[in-house]
Amino acid sequence: MEPQSSDEFVCVGKVEDVPHGTSKTVKVKNRTIALFHVSGNFFAINNICPHEGGPLAKGKLKGYVVGCPWHDLQFDVRTGFGTDGGGYCVASYDVRVQDGEIFISASCRGL
Repeated sequence: MEPQSSDEFVCVGKVEDVPHGTSKTVKVKNRTIALFHVSGNFFAINNICPHEGGPLAKGKLKGYVVGCPWHDLQFDVRTGFGTDGGGYCVASYDVRVQDGEIFISASCRGL
């Protein structure tokens, strides 16, 4: 599916493309974003772990926390904040669902 822009949000796929408890890597304005589906809600964070660049979308998801597949550094998918208190965090993005399609903000929420 080719991404389409609506205001500052970009369509990245359909709800059925990301089943509950899974993740998907998507592109938004040349950024690689990890999209997660948890308990009927969708969350988006930068896909690149700040420690050594591991792909967060390929990490193990437990509730709202994803662990980097390379060194298990963990992040809350709702906020992008690291859960270990070490100061690591990643950008997070607003997500909207409309008519069965998922849209991600082109601008991060900030850190």
